[in-house]
Amino acid sequence: MTKPVGFDQKILLHHLDYTATEANRTERKEMYEKLEDYLFTEIKGAASRRCAKAMLMKIWFLVEDEHKHLQEEAFKLLPDLSKAERILLHYGMTVLAYPFFGDLVREMGKLFKLQEEVLSQQIGRIMKNLYGERRRVEVATSATLTSLKAWGIITPGEKRYSYIQSKKFSITSNELLQWLAEAIIRNSEGDSLSLDIINSHPTFFPFSYQIGTSDLRDSGFQVNRQGLDMIIVQVV
Repeated sequence: MTKPVGFDQKILLHHLDYTATEANRTERKEMYEKLEDYLFTEIKGAASRRCAKAMLMKIWFLVEDEHKHLQEEAFKLLPDLSKAERILLHYGMTVLAYPFFGDLVREMGKLFKLQEEVLSQQIGRIMKNLYGERRRVEVATSATLTSLKAWGIITPGEKRYSYIQSKKFSITSNELLQWLAEAIIRNSEGDSLSLDIINSHPTFFPFSYQIGTSDLRDSGFQVNRQGLDMIIVQVV
């Protein structure tokens, strides 16, 4: 069975900021109308604008039931956050909305642990192995990479068509650390992960953070110790 792709166009941070701000106080039909007006001067083609609207709605409005808690918490947090902190929420919601995006950044995170520079051809081959030799996979790979570049997560490397990792965004707020822990677990195949994996997850390579058990107390998590040195965190 062919895996869906969906991430077909570069998305900019201010598009995400606008969508997240308005989604918390707007009905569905009106939200499409607001996005049409907002994007009209920046995205000229009707088809491209329609694609961008669908992507923004999927990320911040039409959220799957299991991710509603993260959406609601993000709405509460957003007004008081810095740009770097908002990027975490946009990034996390995009990972949850688009498995293709999540798979690409996970593979990129793995590569950055091994090497300083990642070739676009290298990541392109990996994504074609995962999603098939399709033109749409090439388009989505390019759209994801250009989005990450626009968000300040990666920058062009010395080699042609290569990228290096930008300076990591530091996340220290207890509320954001809790949000991040849940996002990482929700993006996994189960409802729990070891704390070591949460703290070193390749998908969230753009962020510098350290989550301890004290950050997770009384916050919707169950924390259990297995053996001498493994701590399991479960969303409850």
